[in-house]
Amino acid sequence: MPVIASFLLMAILWTITVNEDAIISLEEMIKSNPPTDIKLARGRLGEHIVSWSGSCNCTYNDTYYRFRSSYLDKKNETLNDVLIKTHEQKINMEIHRGILVQVKLSQGDEKATSSNWTKMIFHPSRDAFTSIDNLTCVFYGTTYMNCTWNIAEDAPPDAEYFLSYRKAYADDVKNCTHYQSNGKRNVACYGHKYEEHLLTEVNICVSELSNKTKLPYCRNIFPATYQKLDPPINIVINKSTDEVKWELPEMDLNDYCHTYQINITNWSDQKHEVREVNSAKYVMSRDRGKRYSVKIRATVNDMCFKSTLWSEWSKPLNIEIEMKNFPLSTIIAVVTLNFIAMVLVPIFICTKFNLWSKVCQPIPDPKENFRGLFEECDGDFKTWINKNPLLATNPEECSPTTLK
Repeated sequence: MPVIASFLLMAILWTITVNEDAIISLEEMIKSNPPTDIKLARGRLGEHIVSWSGSCNCTYNDTYYRFRSSYLDKKNETLNDVLIKTHEQKINMEIHRGILVQVKLSQGDEKATSSNWTKMIFHPSRDAFTSIDNLTCVFYGTTYMNCTWNIAEDAPPDAEYFLSYRKAYADDVKNCTHYQSNGKRNVACYGHKYEEHLLTEVNICVSELSNKTKLPYCRNIFPATYQKLDPPINIVINKSTDEVKWELPEMDLNDYCHTYQINITNWSDQKHEVREVNSAKYVMSRDRGKRYSVKIRATVNDMCFKSTLWSEWSKPLNIEIEMKNFPLSTIIAVVTLNFIAMVLVPIFICTKFNLWSKVCQPIPDPKENFRGLFEECDGDFKTWINKNPLLATNPEECSPTTLK
């Protein structure tokens, strides 16, 4: 029995020694085999393939290549950080901005054994790309896409431009169907019907038709970031509670994905107020004796995928001055006071100061002074005066007058 026990102990010690040697050799192998010869090649539209060399075949379950990439103008913002077992990685990035690629051999997580980083910068010259700048796209509602670009000053005079796009992880490439030109060359893709989901990453590229050797000028974006919603509609106010409500024409996202700005104008005082709200309703504070207007615009917030664009302002809702509703008792009191002031008070004054005889004198009747003018002479004054000569009772009333 002592012999058998000694034999088993020796076997156990030998196994432990072999495993320690294997662990040590794996760590040494990882540290001494950083990736080498990093290269960049074109893939599908807007895609590039980063490849490298390495002696590790990564057959161990916890051994990987760690891959990172970032833009040169934003080195602190890593776009890709993945663990892979192959010697290449596909990336959808805007190569014209310049990119930094880093690869290392790693065992397990970040704190485990790893090789040094192998770094490579790829920044092709501007001449390597299609001769345009400032490719900008706006997605209207959930239906249409407008993209514009500026033609570089050194662009060939015969250069023709066309726009294509591809979902980042798909093969299907789609082309713009409606262009706008400056009279000579295309400068915009206008009113193109966009049928992809706005939360799906997409590569949008402009290429030169006359020069296939140049790299396309591409943007890698999430369309929702550049979505411009249609203005809100059906704006109404509950005049009892002063709650304003509205709707969006199309709701491809949940309501909590939208942020609104409500612009309230007090026209009576010439004051403007803009409030930001996260629901399609708002209780405003107003003076009912003043005139207001309300208009609203919308955007997609960071609860879903924050858009950099606001919709246009909606048509204004005009809120006119409201007449106050007085109780019946108040109305009766006002009518009674007016009656007293306009009727009873004048009657009292005329009676008090005996003014009725002056106020209510009889109107003279011309028939009393011109008797027979109408009855006998049919209104002919000349005939009447000859028939009834005027006789002065007082000689002093008559004075001779000489007419020339």
